[in-house]
Amino acid sequence: MPRLLQSLKFQIVLAIMVMTALFATATLYSMHVIDQQHSDDVLVGLSGRLMFNQQHLTVQAMRYHENAPRDYSSYSRDLKLYFEDLKKTRTELTRLIGAFEENRFDAELTGETMAMQPRLAPRSHAVAVELAEAWRSILVRIDERIGPDPGEPRLEWAAEMIAESNAVLQDITARLSDTLQAEAKQRAQRANLLSRVLLGIALIVSLSTAIWFYRRVLGPLSVAVNGFKQVANGDFEYRVKVVHNNEIGWLAESFNHLSDRLQALRKLLTGLEQGVDLDATLRTLSTTLPSLIPVDWIGVLVFNVDGQVHLEKAYSDGKPDPIGNLTFNPDKTLLEECIRNREPLHIPDVKGMAVLSESYVFLSHLADFGRRDAIFLPIGNGKVQGVAVFGSRYPNNFRTEHLALLRNLGVLLGVSLGRTIQLTESSRLASIGQFASGIVHEIRNPLATISLAMEHLKSLDVLPDSTRKRVDLADTEVVRLERLLEDILLYAKPLSLRRTPLDLCALISDIVTAEARVDPRIAFQSSACPPVPVDEDRMRQVLLNLLLNAQQASPEGSPIGVSCSAADDNRVEVEIRNAGEPIHPNVLDRIFEPFVTTKNHGTGLGLSIVNRIVEAHGGEITVHSDALSGTRVVMRLPLKPVGFDRQPQAPVADSG
Repeated sequence: MPRLLQSLKFQIVLAIMVMTALFATATLYSMHVIDQQHSDDVLVGLSGRLMFNQQHLTVQAMRYHENAPRDYSSYSRDLKLYFEDLKKTRTELTRLIGAFEENRFDAELTGETMAMQPRLAPRSHAVAVELAEAWRSILVRIDERIGPDPGEPRLEWAAEMIAESNAVLQDITARLSDTLQAEAKQRAQRANLLSRVLLGIALIVSLSTAIWFYRRVLGPLSVAVNGFKQVANGDFEYRVKVVHNNEIGWLAESFNHLSDRLQALRKLLTGLEQGVDLDATLRTLSTTLPSLIPVDWIGVLVFNVDGQVHLEKAYSDGKPDPIGNLTFNPDKTLLEECIRNREPLHIPDVKGMAVLSESYVFLSHLADFGRRDAIFLPIGNGKVQGVAVFGSRYPNNFRTEHLALLRNLGVLLGVSLGRTIQLTESSRLASIGQFASGIVHEIRNPLATISLAMEHLKSLDVLPDSTRKRVDLADTEVVRLERLLEDILLYAKPLSLRRTPLDLCALISDIVTAEARVDPRIAFQSSACPPVPVDEDRMRQVLLNLLLNAQQASPEGSPIGVSCSAADDNRVEVEIRNAGEPIHPNVLDRIFEPFVTTKNHGTGLGLSIVNRIVEAHGGEITVHSDALSGTRVVMRLPLKPVGFDRQPQAPVADSG
């Protein structure tokens, strides 16, 4: 109830109601005054008729008394004139005096239908009763003077008696008229005074309402408008002073809350822009996001190339959460659903949801961390995918507006976290590349010494067979290690091309023919292709690498198809097909990233080098894999050189 009384809506409605009531009261009172004035005018008019008839009765009586008839003919004439006039005037006076005595004035008497029936005040009515009593007394004496014979009334005696009674009747009639006029004047004065009072009250209320409206509505509203202008101009730290506890005050509080959220968003955007690694980005989120969303735990899950998901890093209450290494399978989990739909996923009851399926491993861990409400937000792109998790200790803590805000921030957070993960991964790879370049040179010298020692041991004839087998095995491992070092060095150093127009179909045919002597499963189909400007050695390396991968991935006895043809967009298309197990989608998305491999002894550099060489030629390479058609690698090279001196930014190697 107090909040209702403080509400501007209630106060404005109340002010309008008061002013409306005053206006209605003044209007109704004015109508009442008009009706009362009309009623008073009617009463004064009736009193005038009464006085006129009384005077007419007296004047006629006095004239008749002074000029009384002296013969029968004159008497007969007066009988027809004066006596009839006497009876008519007597009847009219009786009717008027009776109406005043009974205080009832009907339309027949007044001659009109009135909104307010005339009513005598007690004082006037007392005079009217006195007049009625006097009139009845006069009527009795008039009847006595006229006599019992209506055919021969004694008009002279009656006229004499009427003249004698004139003073009493005239006095009472005059007093009645004076009383009515005095009361009408008094009511008019009272109505005039009350109208002035109502007008004064209306003016005071209107002026007070205007002052109140300016101080409580227009003034604070102009301050709020100025605040909105300040924020619109970029001053997110501007705050509006909350003066009144009403809608304007609540608007100011909401405005200040909006400014706080905008300031928090600005800090969040600045922090995300300045974040150089995942740790800095999560620290920014954990310190600024709680002012927007009631979150107290933030973690980032990253999909590995092997299809597993691991918890990269987490923050709890603004501090790093030492949760250890968590890795699990995302199949048939809500994480997989979140990545697939690319939409935020709300888990209002983490603990209750975790027990619904054994595959909900992360939810179980999240419940063990003491979190009861969570939102999954997909992050990253095709190469780096993950899920940002925002948790709360309290179940059903995230409301609809929090989800809406997070959905609006989803793209920003997803891109920022994905970029941070990518930068972290790129930094890690760059560090590995620098380390690899240095370590290759350090390893090559002792490896050359070991190779010479193996050659010396192999040349000895006195070695036992078991020892010779070990020496041969060691020599093979030395060769493999040298090849690995060469691949690492190839990936780490810049790539240069020596392009010449080349019949790509002929090159593929030579490679396939040579490989078919070892593996007869390879079959080559080609059509006439125009020359392609490529580096022959590099392109041979690409084709050998792709064929080797196809051979290793194909089951024994299954065919391997190779084709080369001219495409419609001035490109030459090379396709290598093999059967076997399809590549997992999570691996397929990152197949060309360095150190990504599904082989137990692979380096993960082969396809990265292949992709780098193809891109350096201005071409593109794609991999398609499913259980129905197997795996297809499609390489498309332009017929016109894109740039002979093009230098790719990332390093290249052999099969991974």
